[in-house]
Amino acid sequence: MIRRKAKVLKRIRDYFDSTGAVEVLTDILQEYPNLDSNIYPLSLKITTSGGEEKDVFLHTSPELQMKKLLAKYKTDIYQITKVFRNFEGSKKHTIEFTMLEWYRVGYNLEDLIDDTQNIFIEAAIAVNKIPKISFNGKTFDFRQVEKITVNEAFYKYAGVYPDDYEKMIQLIKSNEKGIKELSYEEAFYYIYAFYVEPNLGKEKLTFIYDYPPQFAAMAKIENGRGKRFEAYVDGLELVNVYYELNDPQEQLKRLEEDALKKKKETGRKYHIDLEFIESLKFMPEASGASLGIDRLFMVLFDKKDIKQVQN
Repeated sequence: MIRRKAKVLKRIRDYFDSTGAVEVLTDILQEYPNLDSNIYPLSLKITTSGGEEKDVFLHTSPELQMKKLLAKYKTDIYQITKVFRNFEGSKKHTIEFTMLEWYRVGYNLEDLIDDTQNIFIEAAIAVNKIPKISFNGKTFDFRQVEKITVNEAFYKYAGVYPDDYEKMIQLIKSNEKGIKELSYEEAFYYIYAFYVEPNLGKEKLTFIYDYPPQFAAMAKIENGRGKRFEAYVDGLELVNVYYELNDPQEQLKRLEEDALKKKKETGRKYHIDLEFIESLKFMPEASGASLGIDRLFMVLFDKKDIKQVQN
């Protein structure tokens, strides 16, 4: 197992090196946490040499620090690092896991889909010498992909469109008696999790893209759609990609909204990294991606539990 994992990591690094990307390392300890409402950072107290106590966080991803580097150097970068997320624990989740994150200058989402597909192909070749793998009793040839919009996926697998809140609620209530009132975001996540996600990537590596603007996160919004995609193999999400937002005012507005939501959820006031906001003034047009290395190992080695590939 450790030899096969090492071959995959080497192949990924070789791919990035061959395409001109520079490997970087950023700090794991951060002053500012991830503000995504679905992600909870691990916090801890540190004591400086002067005796000052401070609250810091283990990073949930290297995103903000890598974007600062992107703004400074304006070149393709990548990193393989450990990340930490609280309240995680299932066959697909652990509190500590390994992430590959990378940024490509001048790439749009279509370019990043090709880039992501290449990484899957290289990883499969590292294990099997061909771009094919067996997972959950199926064969996947990573040279073949499916691309589907969120709109198309919702209608195909749930019979509703994600912009039709009333019909989404009707669908949920028809299957869940006595369910409480749901916000639009809660209704979207419910249908995505129970109707859409399990059907993604059943036969081919699948890219789902063009999200409602409420789920743009740190991605640009164009033509009323968040310009991001996720990649799936047999219902397992492995990659999340943004066509990166580089408007400081818009990003600050979104993070302030996220901080308010976080305070309502946790009762804790989280601060925003204003150095990151300032860096966006200098960040080039780019797309960025995060890939769960442990989940990639699950797919490559045909394992059903993430813990089987972490030892």
